[in-house]
Amino acid sequence: MISETVNYERSFHVEHPEMETIEQCPVCSCESLGRTTNVTDHSISGKSFSIVECGACQFAFTSPRPDQQHIGVFYQSDTYISHTNSNKTWRDKIYQLSRQWMVRRKHKAIHKYHPHGQLLDIGCGTGDFLAHQMSRGYLVTGVEPNLTARESAIAAHAIPVFPQIDLVPALEQFQVVTMWHVLEHVPEIRSTLKQVFARLADRGIFVIAVPDRESWDAKHYGPFWAAYDVPRHFWHFRQQDLFRLLKEHGFELVTTRRMWLDAFYIAMLSESYKGGNRLIGLVRAFAVGAWSNIIATFTRAPTSSTMYVVRKSKP
Repeated sequence: MISETVNYERSFHVEHPEMETIEQCPVCSCESLGRTTNVTDHSISGKSFSIVECGACQFAFTSPRPDQQHIGVFYQSDTYISHTNSNKTWRDKIYQLSRQWMVRRKHKAIHKYHPHGQLLDIGCGTGDFLAHQMSRGYLVTGVEPNLTARESAIAAHAIPVFPQIDLVPALEQFQVVTMWHVLEHVPEIRSTLKQVFARLADRGIFVIAVPDRESWDAKHYGPFWAAYDVPRHFWHFRQQDLFRLLKEHGFELVTTRRMWLDAFYIAMLSESYKGGNRLIGLVRAFAVGAWSNIIATFTRAPTSSTMYVVRKSKP
């Protein structure tokens, strides 16, 4: 599916990192390509990347993209808050407050199905969610590729965190596996879903949250939509993409939930990318986030992000 083809002209930290091109759609396996949109990495590098749609099913993905040896440099910034726990700017403070609120909401969503048991969080960052779950009686394990975030999680919360999922003991069976805004970052979707399926206990739940490029705010901001987050986001999902992938990998849908708060934070970042007066941008972001959520409430449109709760299909 992936072939290495070109050298990137010049990176902000690394000269000529290798780039790889996606030659086959990971959803439908089609090799024909459709529309291409250029999107700028506003948050870290300032470089432009292409988002390509599959010519058959219209699934979208970033291609070409930095290979796995070089993608790490695109996370190395104090502005990438999920890896640093930064609390310096007003945006950082808003993010931290919203994250604290979301941690409690995530716990309620999981507790409904499994009030205790073993929990694996893939892409756990600095471990705040796992620490909260541990305080509620869960036995927790994390996966986090970023060294700084991983060491922070271990040091701050004394929880076991592995650099990749295949290092988690194969015999471990988890009642809950979570990926909060992580599936869009993994280089191979299908192998990741297979790994999750193998480690999920019978009738255990798998919880995924991803941005949805069919939300009203995504269409409003176009290439300025912050949740495209190229090149860190390899994949750009719609609900039908997730439904298809999950079903093919042995999962059945339990429920979906709208993530109302994400629309406001993503709109705030999107407005900052567009430039202009900061206060006016903040007001616009609130209006856009609110309107996107209103559209989702009264139509079939998704919110800026969606949570999926699935479990292993019955034999």
